[in-house]
Parts: sequence; structure tokens; C-alpha cells
Amino acid sequence: MLDNKYCKVEDFLLDDTFVEWVLGNSIELDSYWENFLSKRPECEENLKQASNIILSLKIKPVKDLSQQQIDQLIAGVKSRHQAQQNPEIFVLPKRKLISGNLLRYAAVVTAFICICWLSYDVYKNKNITQAPTAFVQTYRQVTNHGSGTMLIKLPDHSSVVLKPLAQLRYPNVFTGKKREVYLIGEAFFEVSKNQEKPFFVYSNELTVRVVGTSFIVKANKGDNQFKIIVSTGKVEVFTSDKRGNPANNKHSILLTPNQQAVLYRNDLHLEKVVLKKPLLLSKESTAIHFNFVGTAFPKVISTIEEAYGVNIIYDEKVMANCQLTASLIDQPLDERLRLICKAVEAEYKIVDGHIVIDGKGCNN
Repeated sequence: MLDNKYCKVEDFLLDDTFVEWVLGNSIELDSYWENFLSKRPECEENLKQASNIILSLKIKPVKDLSQQQIDQLIAGVKSRHQAQQNPEIFVLPKRKLISGNLLRYAAVVTAFICICWLSYDVYKNKNITQAPTAFVQTYRQVTNHGSGTMLIKLPDHSSVVLKPLAQLRYPNVFTGKKREVYLIGEAFFEVSKNQEKPFFVYSNELTVRVVGTSFIVKANKGDNQFKIIVSTGKVEVFTSDKRGNPANNKHSILLTPNQQAVLYRNDLHLEKVVLKKPLLLSKESTAIHFNFVGTAFPKVISTIEEAYGVNIIYDEKVMANCQLTASLIDQPLDERLRLICKAVEAEYKIVDGHIVIDGKGCNN
């Protein structure tokens, strides 16, 4: 892998690990390239251009190309070049090549860059508007290294409460027909409803599919059992490989509120269990615990903290005299927080994954 000092389009194209990553063959490289962009944001445009070139060409790996195929491709470039009116030739910077395979790969990439450069020159001369650049998906990966929980807001306004040592990987924008995230560890999900774009959670041999609901996933790497606990809505659980493909000859389980699925990882066996005590966020419990009548502000906050497993930071002395009268039965977490703050003339923010409420208090 080349170092982080380069930034040109041709630099990315000559990096075989970058090509493998763009083609989706090396998921483990996600963190490397995300880290690269965070350190070199000025290179993002060139990185996207290189990605689009690779995706549009669909380059075969070097080992799959014969020398004859490479020679034919280069010959085609030369003939295209001769047909043009002496356009400027795009020359790649010299590099120290370490193997015959890399030399062959560089030849293919160089040939393709020449084709792209010549084609662009023709379009430019004919005043043809260049087509919009294809979208390249990028991901965020968050790991909770702290001792408390961490609140994450997803691009579709869904919420994830990440428990200590848990890791969540998700796209910066949900595209296509699915909303897909990848989890290691334990987290609580409150998914915004979208019938046309179901939400998927992948965690090793476990896949969870929902439309809009709230549930807990416990999928720590070292555990022999994974658990899914549903608070609201419906959740489909099934076994899968690490890429989310359904396992052969394995059935799925449909869970409703106050039900739990247990995945035994040794034989990929799924089992449904009905919980004896309703969860605090289930309809039965919220009808009782989320109807506040002249309730002290600290009591309201402790109810939210217990239900979601979060820690809310506020000045207890300033807010001690505030009271709340409201019914917060069906709202998601962010709406409940907004209504609570509105009632006491405060506001909340998410700072480094923590919920912080700031207000003047209710002394007057």
C-alpha cells in the first residue's frame, strides 16, 4: 500500500489496495481509507474520480488478464490517439515497480487513463456537457471506548445507543433499497419508519430486518449466544454469513414486543422467548411511566435514562424546581427530549455521543 503523501487521481489508480477496496473486495480496508480522508480532505474529489474510473471500467485483477489482452488494450489506445488531432498525452509519474504483476497492472490503468483523457478532450472540443459524477458511498465507523453509553444519530434520523466497547459502521447517506448497518457488541436501535427501505443490522452470523421499531441487539464477539429483544414494532431475525447472506436451510423468526430471540452460534439455532416482564419502552409500560403529571424534572430524566440506557447531563440545581405535565407515549427519543425541553424552556444537544440539556431553570 502506498503512503498517505499522494493525492493525485493516478496515484490512487496505481494503488492495488485502493482498487480492491473500491471493488468491494476488502471490507477490512474501510477504516484505512476513511482515516485517509479524515486526514486529507483536500484529496476527496480526486479519490472519488479514481473510484468512478475503476467502477466504470470494472478492471479485472492482474492475474485474470493475459499479456495478449493487455497488449490489445494498449494497441487500442494508440490507435485512438492517432485518430485525434495530436491531443496532449497524459503521462504517469515514474514509480519504482516492485513486481511484474504491478507492471502489468500499471499498464492496464495507464491505458485506461489515456482513453478517458482522449475521450474527455473530444467531448470538450464538441462543447458536450460532462455527465454528473457517479456517487461513491462512504462510511463512518464509531467505537464506544468509554465506560458509559453513546448516542448516535443516523442519516435517516434513526437513533442508536451504543454500549461500551461496541462498534457501529454505517454509511454517511442511505442509498438504494436498504438501510444497512454493521454492529459488533451491544446497542439499542430506534429505527425511523420507511416501508420502502427496510433497515438491516448485520452482526457476524446474525441479521436483523425491520421497517420501523425499537429493539436491542446483544452480539459481543466472545459470546456463544446473541440476543435480540424487541420493545416496539416487529423484527425479523435470521442467521447469515458475515456478509449478511442468509444461511442455508435456516428459518427466520418474527418477533413482536416483549419477545426475545436467542442465536446459539455453535449450530446457528434460533430460539424465541417471551419476556416475563414488559420492557419499559413497550406500549404497556409507556402508558404508565411516560404519562407525567406535575412530575419533577429529575424524575422525568431518570425515566428516560432507565428506558433507553443513556446518561443525560444537566445542572441538577438549576433544573430542580422544574415540573412536567405531558404524555410521551408514542414518541421516539429525540421527540421526547424536544418536548421535555420545550416545556421547561431548555434545549438539548448531543455532544460526543452524550445528551446534554441546558436551561435557565424554573425559579421564577
